[in-house]
Amino acid sequence: MECYGGMGKTNGLSPDESENELCLSNNNVVDKNDLRKVELLSDEDGREYGYMTGLTAEDIMKKVFQSEEHAYEFYGRLGKCNGFGVRKGDYAKDEDGSVVRRRFFCNRAGLRDGKHYNKLDRKRCHRPETRTNCQALMSVYLDKGSSVWKVQKVILVHNHELIPTGMVHMIRSFWAISDSAKAHMDGMHTYGFPTSKILGYMAGIAGGYSSLGFTKKDA
Repeated sequence: MECYGGMGKTNGLSPDESENELCLSNNNVVDKNDLRKVELLSDEDGREYGYMTGLTAEDIMKKVFQSEEHAYEFYGRLGKCNGFGVRKGDYAKDEDGSVVRRRFFCNRAGLRDGKHYNKLDRKRCHRPETRTNCQALMSVYLDKGSSVWKVQKVILVHNHELIPTGMVHMIRSFWAISDSAKAHMDGMHTYGFPTSKILGYMAGIAGGYSSLGFTKKDA
């Protein structure tokens, strides 16, 4: 028996979709008929993804990952190399409370909730609509027999224009400050350098602001 919850309408996925949960009572999620040959990718820390732009759906279906986060990192790199943002979607837990399934979406999945358009006391203009109900996704599940995460389903077709490579850094889901960059900034702050000067310096080293991977607001 499976208990589902939190999905709502398929055309109304919300920004908080990652908090939704599917409660599974069956803790065996291994597909016993899954006899396809899989490829366990690894490098020094178990995360070498190779060439991303030429991957087909069949290629991706062969991937396996050491953790859910590694799978999400892979999908993020896939998005960054191909011009679309990503976000975590709904997940499933087994009877022990462990996450055993997860879906990752294009960041343009779903549609904005209609209630945001119907407010009569709105003081500010609507933000531009970015959701297009895009169906692109990657679904992964935990194979408990081998303790790795396998790809269950992947859809690579998008219903919107993809972002040019030179503008991918502007997608919000790819903004992040690494620990080393944060430590560097904190060190320069202690010497009285303003954030704008620090960012200019770091951008010069990185080869431009587009190579930083974050904005002044993030800093």
